[in-house]
Amino acid sequence: MKDRNKQSTSMIKYVGKNCHTSAAIYSAANVIARHSKPFQEGEFLKEAYLACAPSLFDDFDNKDKIIQRIKDTPLSRNTIKERILKLAGNVTDQQKTDINSAPVISLYLDESTDITKSARLAVFARYCVGNVIKEELIAITSLLTTTKGTDICTAVKNSLAEKEIDLKKIVSVTTDGAPSMVGKKNGFISLFQTDVGYSIPLHHSPTFTSLVFEEWFNISS
Repeated sequence: MKDRNKQSTSMIKYVGKNCHTSAAIYSAANVIARHSKPFQEGEFLKEAYLACAPSLFDDFDNKDKIIQRIKDTPLSRNTIKERILKLAGNVTDQQKTDINSAPVISLYLDESTDITKSARLAVFARYCVGNVIKEELIAITSLLTTTKGTDICTAVKNSLAEKEIDLKKIVSVTTDGAPSMVGKKNGFISLFQTDVGYSIPLHHSPTFTSLVFEEWFNISS
Protein backbone atom coordinates (compact mmCIF):
# COMPACT_ATOMS: atom_id res chain seq x y z
CA MET A 1 0.00 0.00 0.00
CA LYS A 2 2.83 2.38 0.88
CA ASP A 3 4.53 1.60 -2.44
CA ARG A 4 1.33 2.43 -4.32
CA ASN A 5 1.00 5.73 -2.48
CA LYS A 6 4.60 6.60 -3.32
CA GLN A 7 4.00 5.75 -6.99
CA SER A 8 0.83 7.85 -7.01
CA THR A 9 2.61 10.82 -5.43
CA SER A 10 5.50 10.52 -7.88
CA MET A 11 3.08 10.40 -10.82
CA ILE A 12 1.23 13.51 -9.61
CA LYS A 13 4.53 15.40 -9.28
CA TYR A 14 5.62 14.22 -12.75
CA VAL A 15 2.34 15.25 -14.39
CA GLY A 16 2.36 18.61 -12.57
CA LYS A 17 5.90 19.33 -13.66
CA ASN A 18 5.13 18.38 -17.26
CA CYS A 19 2.07 20.66 -17.31
CA HIS A 20 4.15 23.64 -16.20
CA THR A 21 6.90 22.79 -18.69
CA SER A 22 4.41 22.36 -21.54
CA ALA A 23 2.78 25.72 -20.74
CA ALA A 24 6.21 27.39 -20.73
CA ILE A 25 7.06 25.90 -24.14
CA TYR A 26 3.80 27.18 -25.64
CA SER A 27 4.44 30.64 -24.15
CA ALA A 28 7.92 30.76 -25.68
CA ALA A 29 6.59 29.52 -29.04
CA ASN A 30 3.85 32.16 -28.99
CA VAL A 31 6.36 34.97 -28.40
CA ILE A 32 8.64 33.68 -31.17
CA ALA A 33 5.71 33.43 -33.61
CA ARG A 34 4.30 36.89 -32.76
CA HIS A 35 7.69 38.50 -33.41
CA SER A 36 8.29 36.42 -36.57
CA LYS A 37 11.55 35.04 -35.23
CA PRO A 38 13.25 31.83 -36.47
CA PHE A 39 12.31 28.59 -34.70
CA GLN A 40 15.84 28.19 -33.35
CA GLU A 41 15.38 31.31 -31.21
CA GLY A 42 13.99 28.96 -28.57
CA GLU A 43 17.50 27.73 -27.86
CA PHE A 44 18.69 31.33 -27.55
CA LEU A 45 15.89 32.07 -25.07
CA LYS A 46 16.86 29.06 -22.97
CA GLU A 47 20.50 30.09 -22.94
CA ALA A 48 19.47 33.60 -21.85
CA TYR A 49 17.23 32.19 -19.10
CA LEU A 50 20.06 30.04 -17.76
CA ALA A 51 22.51 32.95 -17.87
CA CYS A 52 20.18 35.23 -15.89
CA ALA A 53 18.74 32.70 -13.45
CA PRO A 54 21.68 32.38 -10.98
CA SER A 55 21.69 36.15 -10.34
CA LEU A 56 17.96 36.71 -10.64
CA PHE A 57 17.03 33.97 -8.17
CA ASP A 58 20.10 34.16 -5.94
CA ASP A 59 18.03 35.00 -2.85
CA PHE A 60 15.47 32.26 -3.50
CA ASP A 61 15.64 29.14 -1.35
CA ASN A 62 14.63 27.00 -4.33
CA LYS A 63 17.06 28.62 -6.78
CA ASP A 64 18.56 25.28 -7.80
CA LYS A 65 15.10 23.85 -8.46
CA ILE A 66 14.21 26.80 -10.68
CA ILE A 67 17.42 26.49 -12.67
CA GLN A 68 16.88 22.76 -13.08
CA ARG A 69 13.34 23.36 -14.34
CA ILE A 70 14.71 25.73 -16.99
CA LYS A 71 17.30 23.13 -18.00
CA ASP A 72 14.56 20.51 -18.31
CA THR A 73 12.44 22.70 -20.60
CA PRO A 74 13.00 21.67 -24.24
CA LEU A 75 13.11 24.68 -26.57
CA SER A 76 14.79 23.13 -29.60
CA ARG A 77 13.97 24.20 -33.14
CA ASN A 78 11.73 21.19 -33.78
CA THR A 79 9.91 21.61 -30.46
CA ILE A 80 9.16 25.28 -31.15
CA LYS A 81 8.07 24.48 -34.71
CA GLU A 82 5.68 21.80 -33.49
CA ARG A 83 4.12 24.08 -30.87
CA ILE A 84 3.70 26.97 -33.31
CA LEU A 85 1.92 24.66 -35.76
CA LYS A 86 -0.42 23.53 -32.99
CA LEU A 87 -1.10 27.14 -31.98
CA ALA A 88 -1.82 28.05 -35.60
CA GLY A 89 -4.17 25.09 -35.93
CA ASN A 90 -6.02 26.16 -32.81
CA VAL A 91 -6.43 29.72 -34.12
CA THR A 92 -7.76 28.35 -37.43
CA ASP A 93 -10.27 26.13 -35.63
CA GLN A 94 -11.47 29.07 -33.52
CA GLN A 95 -11.84 31.22 -36.63
CA LYS A 96 -13.86 28.49 -38.38
CA THR A 97 -16.16 28.16 -35.38
CA ASP A 98 -16.73 31.93 -35.15
CA ILE A 99 -17.35 32.40 -38.88
CA ASN A 100 -19.73 29.46 -39.15
CA SER A 101 -21.72 30.71 -36.16
CA ALA A 102 -22.22 34.11 -37.82
CA PRO A 103 -25.62 34.66 -39.51
CA VAL A 104 -24.17 36.71 -42.39
CA ILE A 105 -20.70 37.46 -43.76
CA SER A 106 -19.25 40.33 -45.79
CA LEU A 107 -16.15 39.80 -47.92
CA TYR A 108 -13.37 42.21 -48.84
CA LEU A 109 -11.03 41.20 -51.68
CA ASP A 110 -7.67 42.73 -52.52
CA GLU A 111 -5.69 41.52 -55.52
CA SER A 112 -2.12 42.79 -55.85
CA THR A 113 1.38 41.80 -56.94
CA ASP A 114 4.15 40.93 -54.49
CA ILE A 115 7.88 41.66 -54.77
CA THR A 116 8.37 38.50 -56.87
CA LYS A 117 5.81 39.87 -59.36
CA SER A 118 3.39 37.07 -58.46
CA ALA A 119 -0.32 37.85 -58.25
CA ARG A 120 -1.80 37.38 -54.76
CA LEU A 121 -5.39 37.55 -53.61
CA ALA A 122 -6.20 38.45 -50.01
CA VAL A 123 -9.65 37.48 -48.75
CA PHE A 124 -11.01 39.18 -45.62
CA ALA A 125 -14.26 38.32 -43.87
CA ARG A 126 -16.31 40.65 -41.71
CA TYR A 127 -18.86 39.00 -39.44
CA CYS A 128 -20.51 39.15 -36.03
CA VAL A 129 -19.80 37.01 -32.99
CA GLY A 130 -22.43 37.91 -30.45
CA ASN A 131 -22.37 41.70 -30.24
CA VAL A 132 -18.82 42.01 -31.55
CA ILE A 133 -17.92 42.70 -35.18
CA LYS A 134 -14.79 40.88 -36.29
CA GLU A 135 -12.69 41.41 -39.39
CA GLU A 136 -10.31 38.56 -40.14
CA LEU A 137 -7.94 37.58 -42.92
CA ILE A 138 -9.16 34.15 -43.99
CA ALA A 139 -6.83 33.49 -46.92
CA ILE A 140 -3.93 34.73 -49.01
CA THR A 141 -3.83 32.72 -52.18
CA SER A 142 -1.73 32.81 -55.35
CA LEU A 143 -3.24 33.40 -58.78
CA LEU A 144 -0.86 31.13 -60.66
CA THR A 145 -1.89 31.74 -64.28
CA THR A 146 -3.99 34.84 -64.95
CA THR A 147 -5.94 37.36 -62.87
CA LYS A 148 -9.23 37.10 -64.73
CA GLY A 149 -12.59 37.04 -63.03
CA THR A 150 -12.77 33.25 -63.39
CA ASP A 151 -9.42 32.83 -61.61
CA ILE A 152 -10.47 35.11 -58.76
CA CYS A 153 -13.85 33.41 -58.43
CA THR A 154 -12.24 29.96 -58.24
CA ALA A 155 -9.69 31.17 -55.67
CA VAL A 156 -12.39 32.76 -53.48
CA LYS A 157 -14.63 29.69 -53.59
CA ASN A 158 -11.70 27.42 -52.73
CA SER A 159 -10.75 29.68 -49.80
CA LEU A 160 -14.31 29.69 -48.48
CA ALA A 161 -14.61 25.93 -48.88
CA GLU A 162 -11.38 25.43 -46.94
CA LYS A 163 -12.89 27.40 -44.05
CA GLU A 164 -16.19 25.51 -44.48
CA ILE A 165 -18.05 28.77 -45.08
CA ASP A 166 -21.57 28.56 -46.52
CA LEU A 167 -21.74 30.69 -49.68
CA LYS A 168 -25.36 31.54 -48.88
CA LYS A 169 -24.16 33.60 -45.90
CA ILE A 170 -22.30 36.10 -48.12
CA VAL A 171 -24.39 39.30 -48.17
CA SER A 172 -21.94 41.84 -49.62
CA VAL A 173 -18.55 42.06 -51.29
CA THR A 174 -16.07 44.95 -51.31
CA THR A 175 -13.41 45.08 -54.04
CA ASP A 176 -10.90 47.52 -55.51
CA GLY A 177 -13.17 48.07 -58.52
CA ALA A 178 -10.82 46.47 -61.07
CA PRO A 179 -12.43 45.18 -64.32
CA SER A 180 -11.62 41.59 -63.34
CA MET A 181 -13.71 42.15 -60.21
CA VAL A 182 -16.71 44.09 -61.55
CA GLY A 183 -16.93 43.15 -65.25
CA LYS A 184 -20.58 42.63 -66.24
CA LYS A 185 -20.11 39.23 -67.88
CA ASN A 186 -16.83 37.71 -66.73
CA GLY A 187 -16.03 39.76 -63.65
CA PHE A 188 -15.73 38.06 -60.28
CA ILE A 189 -18.98 39.50 -58.90
CA SER A 190 -21.02 38.36 -61.91
CA LEU A 191 -19.59 34.85 -61.76
CA PHE A 192 -19.91 34.61 -57.98
CA GLN A 193 -23.55 35.73 -58.05
CA THR A 194 -24.27 32.98 -60.55
CA ASP A 195 -22.78 30.42 -58.17
CA VAL A 196 -24.67 31.60 -55.07
CA GLY A 197 -27.91 32.15 -56.97
CA TYR A 198 -28.77 35.69 -55.86
CA SER A 199 -27.66 39.29 -56.28
CA ILE A 200 -24.88 40.46 -53.94
CA PRO A 201 -24.37 44.16 -53.12
CA LEU A 202 -21.00 45.39 -54.36
CA HIS A 203 -18.99 48.14 -52.64
CA HIS A 204 -15.66 49.78 -53.41
CA SER A 205 -15.05 51.11 -49.89
CA PRO A 206 -14.35 48.99 -46.77
CA THR A 207 -15.55 51.95 -44.66
CA PHE A 208 -18.98 51.82 -46.28
CA THR A 209 -19.26 48.09 -45.59
CA SER A 210 -18.34 48.76 -41.97
CA LEU A 211 -21.11 51.34 -41.63
CA VAL A 212 -23.63 48.96 -43.18
CA PHE A 213 -22.72 46.25 -40.67
CA GLU A 214 -22.92 48.59 -37.70
CA GLU A 215 -26.32 49.92 -38.79
CA TRP A 216 -27.62 46.44 -39.63
CA PHE A 217 -26.78 44.94 -36.24
CA ASN A 218 -27.04 48.20 -34.27
CA ILE A 219 -23.58 47.64 -32.76
CA SER A 220 -20.13 49.12 -33.13
CA SER A 221 -16.87 47.40 -34.00
